[in-house]
Amino acid sequence: MERRDKPFTGGRNDLPDTLNVAEGARVMLTRNLDTLNGLVNGAFGILVKVVRSENDGHIIKLGLRMDNRQPMRHNRSANAASDDLVYIERAEESLKFKGAVRRQFPVKLAFACTIHKTQGLTTQTAVVSMKNIFEPGMAYVALSRVTSLSGLYLQDLDEKKIYSNPEVTAALQTMRQASVEEMMPLLQVRETASRPDTLTLIHHNTEGLPSHISDIKSHHEMCLADVLCLTESHLQGSFVADSLHLDGYTMFKRNRHVSYTNFPHMASRSGGGVVVYLRNHFQVQTP
Repeated sequence: MERRDKPFTGGRNDLPDTLNVAEGARVMLTRNLDTLNGLVNGAFGILVKVVRSENDGHIIKLGLRMDNRQPMRHNRSANAASDDLVYIERAEESLKFKGAVRRQFPVKLAFACTIHKTQGLTTQTAVVSMKNIFEPGMAYVALSRVTSLSGLYLQDLDEKKIYSNPEVTAALQTMRQASVEEMMPLLQVRETASRPDTLTLIHHNTEGLPSHISDIKSHHEMCLADVLCLTESHLQGSFVADSLHLDGYTMFKRNRHVSYTNFPHMASRSGGGVVVYLRNHFQVQTP
């Protein structure tokens, strides 16, 4: 592999060919780096430190102070810094051009962002411009990001931009009022299936088995499955951690890269993969 004299101009969703940032700049992550610790696509922070190689001065890490700072949920590596910064390295992704790979930091300038990007965000202060609101509910999303009115600063205030979808409003008004008492019990926990002559097969999209194995193990209904089929396992390689095994089940897996032997461009993509857990006492009888 050789470095090009001039980088490819990728698509809007690709890692950028050039980053124009400096220490003190507001930035936003553009990839999920560590969901457990809140380092997700759309997380905001300040670029505090640029770390260069002592040998050639090449930039190897960026030190960020994230807005929503929280304690790391797992131990830092032995050579991790003792400050409160999060250090990220270059991500590597294949471009649409055959054989082209880009290594770049997954951040971009974010002194401002779209309302769409703030969905799910909680902040103490925000400056909201209502100038370009064009859909029902956009104003609500923007105005409800702050924890108090004192932290909300409005620009281009226009009450006409604050509106909801009339069809949604009409549907809510026609919904029958339900009481909690009428819906009880909300949860029935069973240790075994009530019908021994019934095959219980459950399918679930895990969006990453290693990240959600604890949820699966604690889910009372999934533990009743005779056959548990999980897609989007995101597993790689032949090694399987002990934590991914379920008591009382035999595990079968097939990763993405071995599922597209005739389509290498599909096999090289991230994600994918399937895992099937088969209960150990499961038996099949043929007529």
